[in-house]
Amino acid sequence: MYMRKTKNIWLGLPLLVLFSLQAVAGCAPDRVRYRQERVSRDYNYIDFTQNTQPLTIVAEVGGEHMSFYKVLAFEGDRFRITVADLEGKTSAVVTGDGIEIREGADAGVFQRVVEVESLETLFSVELDAHPYGRYRLKIEKL
Repeated sequence: MYMRKTKNIWLGLPLLVLFSLQAVAGCAPDRVRYRQERVSRDYNYIDFTQNTQPLTIVAEVGGEHMSFYKVLAFEGDRFRITVADLEGKTSAVVTGDGIEIREGADAGVFQRVVEVESLETLFSVELDAHPYGRYRLKIEKL
């Protein structure tokens, strides 16, 4: 009987994780491959290989807290990264190896176009704010 209860609990755990990813990350679970929360850092690993629709996330950062969105990309891929402030002032940086980064056309918001030059890469969108920022992040595969 104890084993049966334990088994039922473990069967429900994957569903709980999927619903948590959808609520916390603000996007479909099939897009977020891995999410890790630390004391003052959140890491989100995002994959566009099976779903190329734009990804939009509304979230908050502030104080010592930072959020990292790491995007899996391959040679020839192009992405537009847009960060719009909803409240406060959010700082954004795009970094990575094997990519070329250009400023986007919209001067009213943080916008960058990322072109992947290497065979494969994992580039990062890093967000922070002091004292507080609420933002909308949009990542589009072009």
